[in-house]
Amino acid sequence: MIRRWLYGSAGLLILLNASCKSGGTSSTKADDSTQIAASDHDHSGHNHGPDGEAGTTYTCPMHPQIVQSAPGTCPICSMDLVAVGKTGTKAGERSDASVMLSASQMQLANITVQPVSSGSIGNSTVLNARLAADQQQTDVISSRVAGRIERLYVKETGQTIRKGQVLYEIYSEPLLTQQQEYLIALQQEQEMGNGEASNASPRYSQFRQAAEQKLRLYGMTAEQIAVLGRTRKVLPRIPFVAPAGGTVTEIAASEGQYVGEGALLYRLVNLGQLWVEAELYAGEAKFVKVGDRVSVQVIGYEGDLTARVAFINPEYQAGSQVLIMRAVLANPGGRYQPGQQAQVLLRHGVQRGLTLPVDAVVRGGEGAVVFVQTGPGSFQPRRVQTGTETDQRVVITSGLNGEETIAMSGAYLLYSELILKKGVNPFTKQADEAGVKSTPNAETNPAPIASRQAGSTPVSQSGEPVPELSSGKPTGSGAPDAFKKQLTGVYEASLKLTESLIGSNSGGTKVAATGVEKALSRVDMKQISGQAHTDWMKNFNSMNAALKTIRSTGDLDKQRTAYAQFEDGLYRSVKAFGIMDKPVYRQYCPMALNNKGSYWLSDKKPIRNPFFGDQMLTCGETKEEIN
Repeated sequence: MIRRWLYGSAGLLILLNASCKSGGTSSTKADDSTQIAASDHDHSGHNHGPDGEAGTTYTCPMHPQIVQSAPGTCPICSMDLVAVGKTGTKAGERSDASVMLSASQMQLANITVQPVSSGSIGNSTVLNARLAADQQQTDVISSRVAGRIERLYVKETGQTIRKGQVLYEIYSEPLLTQQQEYLIALQQEQEMGNGEASNASPRYSQFRQAAEQKLRLYGMTAEQIAVLGRTRKVLPRIPFVAPAGGTVTEIAASEGQYVGEGALLYRLVNLGQLWVEAELYAGEAKFVKVGDRVSVQVIGYEGDLTARVAFINPEYQAGSQVLIMRAVLANPGGRYQPGQQAQVLLRHGVQRGLTLPVDAVVRGGEGAVVFVQTGPGSFQPRRVQTGTETDQRVVITSGLNGEETIAMSGAYLLYSELILKKGVNPFTKQADEAGVKSTPNAETNPAPIASRQAGSTPVSQSGEPVPELSSGKPTGSGAPDAFKKQLTGVYEASLKLTESLIGSNSGGTKVAATGVEKALSRVDMKQISGQAHTDWMKNFNSMNAALKTIRSTGDLDKQRTAYAQFEDGLYRSVKAFGIMDKPVYRQYCPMALNNKGSYWLSDKKPIRNPFFGDQMLTCGETKEEIN
């Protein structure tokens, strides 16, 4: 995205320069020019001519921190510098901060506008999980009698059986004896019932019923007992049927084996309902409670499912900082199987209010601004306060009333126009004599200059020389040594993660991410307090979420995207708290993540790019050296 808006800025500036040059000779071209307060634009403060009189400086459209007093080329990308004229407004005086574009310029710059809308957004935490059999839906089939297994009708696990299906045949002497007792009782009942002593018949009926009940308790069915009474023949091998349906998960007997009474033969599970077991870190446990409904996505299947949280382990697993959360998931038709990987999405921090796309908000060291449309093609910056933010949208808590029309895309181009073309700080709406300290892209550190042309000393907009390499001490050097040592372990584990990505090894990346998670869980957050503790928890949650994403996918592109998030959190932590006697080089590739650019930390200064591996192994540069 950075490269796209920069190229767009360059194109827009060229058009605007051409328009400004022609504005003094023809009023009919006013519609194709960028105007500053169209009715009273004063050209006295800058020069449109080619001679570059006082007030004209030269800057790079792609690297606006490069400002020179004479024409030349950018020392970073070698592009020709573009002439920039100041408005002439002095510091402290009000400057017109409006930008006016024609319809063709808006189309060229891809600037789209839309009224502000209201809605609800919240943060999300992704938990890695796995499906497991619901132990409450498990049945155990054991032998009712002692005997020898003559035949097994189900010999493989994974088979689905129904209730009443024959599972095995058994030869049992105790069961033979019980059959004979039943036949004797049956014969006595019939003989005494037909004789003169009919008053004794109820007693023999009770004998027969007791014998029949024993056979039922031994596992014979009513149909089998009826056949026995009809044929009057003892069954030496009795077939036993399944008391319940389900999927066979274990077979503990074999043909010819002698089993005792109560011995385990089969284990069945009903897959119509599954457990979703996920790991919760300490910072995530507060986002869920028993009874909540959570969103579940099974890896390899499209669509989200809903599960109900049934159990959260009240104690941490031994040797770790994780709790086990268990949710119940309906599984009609047995579509999903135990052992499959899944993800659980916890939504929290839901906030309702005015929302905008993230790209509509320009952020800087002085806050955040959006560009409000004040008329056809006319925009003015307005400072806003932001709240909850996702990867797509952000809540605006103050600065807008809900009736405005906002530039939803192309905001950075308008931002660049105010700074580069008009010299106006969008945050103060005043002429920027001291330089605008801004971050109009995804880089947390502006790109330093790699080389300089002889005789040329690039300077920032404030007139100060631009350093070739930033090097700084950790801002939180007061952190305890024990905490630094634990953070050092995270950094060292992250180097293995980087190496796996350099080798484009998705499987090794998953394993390395697990190692980093373990190192991260060993960091004792109780060693720091106050704002340092709050900052660490933010970084911890960001890194932990990224590592879980890396472990849950085999897609290298997705792993590298999550890796960028992890490295950002790690950098902020290392920068804030420091580590123990380890070299740290922060390196940057401008082409990573589809030309958005991204950073990573390395213990070696030579570039080895984890975002492209062997394809562009040495693409990038070292931006900062820590320690």
